[in-house]
Amino acid sequence: MKAYEHILVPVDFTHISSAIVARANELANFYQARISLLNVLKDVPLGNVTFGGTEKLTMTPELRQKQVDLATDKLRKLANDLGIPANAALETTYTAGKASEAIIQFVRENGVDLVVVGNSGKKGVLGFMGSTAEATLKGVPCDVMAIRIVD
Repeated sequence: MKAYEHILVPVDFTHISSAIVARANELANFYQARISLLNVLKDVPLGNVTFGGTEKLTMTPELRQKQVDLATDKLRKLANDLGIPANAALETTYTAGKASEAIIQFVRENGVDLVVVGNSGKKGVLGFMGSTAEATLKGVPCDVMAIRIVD
């Protein structure tokens, strides 16, 4: 079996994110692999134009950039707190579609060979990962590892 060379951890900043990233970092150290942390921001319309208009109100580019900056700062803090190497990729991206689509695209464009996701153990078999992780599992051309986190 070939050693992993690039490990991706999608991060949503839930209470189990730190434990998942820490475990993935252990794997990256074991395999001497690169590690990337990815946060996907959903492009959600803010509402409809008043008086029956069909256009959607969206965030201004400035507000969107502030969200990206905040998420990137949170990724940087998480990486620093867990001793992730300074050369790790910390990525924040927007998607108008599903988060899983952005994850799959990142995997394909960046040569990722392992995606690490989390499981709190509170739900059924594939439901444990939720729709984003399940869609990622079905869509990526690489291994996916679920880390069980017991609260």
